[in-house]
Amino acid sequence: MSDTAAAQDVFHFGPFVLDLHRGTLVKGSTPVFLRPKAHALLVYLARNMGRIVPKAELMDVVWPGVYVTEDSLTQSIREIRKELDDQEQIRTVSRRGYMLVGSPRVAEEPNGRPIVAVLRFRNESGDPQREPIVDGFAEDIITGLGHSGSVTVLARNSSFQFPSQEPSAWADAASRIGADFLVEGSVRWSGEDALVSVTLVDGRKLQQLWGQRYEAHDVELFSVQREIGEQIVNRLVSRLDEATLQRAALRPAQSLEAYELVTRALAILRGQEHVEPEKALPLLEMAIARDPSYGVAYAHLAYCKFSMRRYDEVDHKALEDILLIAIRAATLAPGSAVPPRVMAVVRLYLRNHAAAEGDLRSALSLNRYDADSIEQMGYLMAMRGRPLDALAWIDRAARLNPIVPPWYHFDRALALYGLGEYQAAAEALQLPPRRQLWHRARLAACYAQLNDHERCSRELEAVFEAFPNYPLVWIAREQMPYERPEDIDHLVEGFTKALGLAGRPLGREH
Repeated sequence: MSDTAAAQDVFHFGPFVLDLHRGTLVKGSTPVFLRPKAHALLVYLARNMGRIVPKAELMDVVWPGVYVTEDSLTQSIREIRKELDDQEQIRTVSRRGYMLVGSPRVAEEPNGRPIVAVLRFRNESGDPQREPIVDGFAEDIITGLGHSGSVTVLARNSSFQFPSQEPSAWADAASRIGADFLVEGSVRWSGEDALVSVTLVDGRKLQQLWGQRYEAHDVELFSVQREIGEQIVNRLVSRLDEATLQRAALRPAQSLEAYELVTRALAILRGQEHVEPEKALPLLEMAIARDPSYGVAYAHLAYCKFSMRRYDEVDHKALEDILLIAIRAATLAPGSAVPPRVMAVVRLYLRNHAAAEGDLRSALSLNRYDADSIEQMGYLMAMRGRPLDALAWIDRAARLNPIVPPWYHFDRALALYGLGEYQAAAEALQLPPRRQLWHRARLAACYAQLNDHERCSRELEAVFEAFPNYPLVWIAREQMPYERPEDIDHLVEGFTKALGLAGRPLGREH
């Protein structure tokens, strides 16, 4: 048996190790003995660790072709708990099933690596049209540092909350986002020539460690980005893996104009209030016309097209066409984590969950500290019915992105709802200052599960006041990319209860 195959047959949960190849269950060095049916039940729960397994599924697997009542299942669960001497290791989720609680495999922790925050660079050109390209320049430094694997880089959302400025502001930035080191800088243009100034700051001592000025003409700017990343890493670690640096040397755009068009499109796609992908689409198409080999532009084009169709009727042909664009992006930019991340989200909505997970793991192998990919893995785990795994991934993303974006709370709420922790899910949904109708509908479902008639009705009335025929049950069944029908049914159950409390019909059905 290969090491990989053997590892797949060994499960760790709490102080216990279940080895299917050897047929053993041990606590430390002490064997734990279970009767055959209880052992088979534990094995199946271990193979689905972190997932809520319905009672009917467990009974079909452990007692195939035999009619038994739930009492047999309950008795076996009781036996396992007694032998494990732990009532919490196997969790009962009311009316849904059982789940074995273990430690999911998440992205690698920093392990003492320096934590670096690249602050938003100053645009000293005096031209606001240059703002996106200055942001893109700083963001690409973040990406390059993340590729190196030698430092932990905080996500753009958090570090860009603090513009590069006077030393008096360094302490606030370092303390609020927990960075050991800050990178601040500015870009100034004279025609097509750029003057870049960069400073590396010790976030604890609030001292400048290194500073440099660079001059670049047109696409030379991309070489400057890489050189800045190399010099920062060299000053923060004693050894630098040349192989990871080579991998970090992504093929840049061949046209600064194409690069600027992409950065302008991203500024639209990342809008805080209302994202309008239809406005970003022509910019991305123009960027590709300027540089047909610009792989990352194709990746963002694919995501833009996906965003425009996300809340429409599911059109598999359209999604497959979008996936082909993302695959082309991956071919043109094999060292970038963006194309596989986009491929993952499209495959998820094509209901190809295993392939989506594979894409995300590919993205993380390229950039293990990409908070967007890590958080997206959390969402995927929620859609695969693995809520504990989802929470672990989202927590990991939040450590890299300490000023948490709204969607982290929304995705955390999905995982908590899946666990039946409706109060915690409602609290997560309430954290963002603004919620769309879909999030208010989900909040109503949480309150309905808690039998909180007043709050449920208030949220639901707000939804129907804005959209009288809002098809929340249809959206749950047709638009939410859950892998397992029982998870869809669980969400529909909440909406059905909410509609009942409000005295409203179910609405649009399929």
